[in-house]
Amino acid sequence: MTDLDHVRLRLERSQDHEFPLRIDYSGLKLTASEGVLSPLEFTGWRWYTENFPPFAGKRILEVGCGFGLPGLYLAKCGALSLVACDINPKAVANTLENAERNDIKNVEVIESDIFNNIPSESKFDFIFWNCPSEFAPKDYQYRDDLEPAAIDPGYGLLRRFLSEGPEFLSASGSILLGFPSGLRDDLLWERITANDLICELIRSGTHSYSSYKYRMFSIRRST
Repeated sequence: MTDLDHVRLRLERSQDHEFPLRIDYSGLKLTASEGVLSPLEFTGWRWYTENFPPFAGKRILEVGCGFGLPGLYLAKCGALSLVACDINPKAVANTLENAERNDIKNVEVIESDIFNNIPSESKFDFIFWNCPSEFAPKDYQYRDDLEPAAIDPGYGLLRRFLSEGPEFLSASGSILLGFPSGLRDDLLWERITANDLICELIRSGTHSYSSYKYRMFSIRRST
């Protein structure tokens, strides 16, 4: 079984539940809806939430918000504001429901293909994306609306994110990229270099819920 086949199988398993899934996390009462990555199968949200750098008073954009974490946790626990976006309308609705359920007011949730619907004048201190890091051939055709959350053909999504993202950073802001180990680091660094960016590994580790080694990179302009 190839890595791509394995991811497809995980995506199938992620929908083999009785929905909505109910999750309690750090005082938040959340649900995950059908058609959104199951937090039981895709558990990276736990590690990134627990390893996020200091965020009090920060303006945060979360790309690919899924069912709402870690963005809603950050908004609830000290971030100045959160804009959460996802290309999947089911994820947008799910995050909105969870924000309302937990009375989180300093959040805006929008449907957006990465930065397409983010106002050009917006500036953020952190732009976070636990990106779809499974590489597929450039001509790969998605089979359903869930695959874009895990699979990136030719790393075209990553290319767009790193080329467009710096324009939405505040003067001292940084991109925070979730990119597990064992993937195409060569292509990641190719895009870092092509966009004249500085990249630093700031967190790495495993979680008891998963065998993956998670990594968080801080990326910013070189000037």
